[in-house]
Amino acid sequence: MPSGCLLSRDANSVVAGDFDDGGPGVIMHDLDYTNRRQPHFYFFYENNQDDHPWKYTVLQPGAQIFISVCPTFAGRIVRGNPAYNLNSSIQHNLGTWVEISWEAPPSTRSWGDVSLLEGCDGAALLASTDGSGVITGFSINILTGAPYAALASKSDGSVVLAKTVGDEANFEATQYELGLLDPTTQAFIVQSYKPVIVTTNGRWDLTVYPGTY
Repeated sequence: MPSGCLLSRDANSVVAGDFDDGGPGVIMHDLDYTNRRQPHFYFFYENNQDDHPWKYTVLQPGAQIFISVCPTFAGRIVRGNPAYNLNSSIQHNLGTWVEISWEAPPSTRSWGDVSLLEGCDGAALLASTDGSGVITGFSINILTGAPYAALASKSDGSVVLAKTVGDEANFEATQYELGLLDPTTQAFIVQSYKPVIVTTNGRWDLTVYPGTY
């Protein structure tokens, strides 16, 4: 069994939703009713494959779709814009990362978290679908009211909260997020805590809230 899903990552066409055969994947809900100026694109990236998305989709406010993944997928789901995310010469890491990974078959376990280490461009809630009721993430719009010093801009100029890790870590963004969210249960903000959850059936329920694309 290959360790990644690279055979599928070169598709440049948007996926309107995959057939749900009960296999591994993500049920996505878009509850961003405030941003109607642009399409709501979401991109799936494999780990260490930042130059090009593996798959991407577009949702309308209130829509729900299912996106399938290969049984060994490991990566992230992010908001974005095809004009930038399909351009391999542009860095597009800044923003909220919904990180998900699957154990190799025959296991059906999958691990997930909502990370703000590389910035925050909107809220997301990630829930298991195995009946455990486990959930992580948040639904409040923390971009509204954020201090100017905590902000940064994506390649397209859209404003987000800055990253909280690495050489360019933003202290103001870190403190602002820690004042609003619990790093032990809601979001990966500092490396000291990583609120990872598990779904044992290989399937996630992801709800996205107002943000910038």
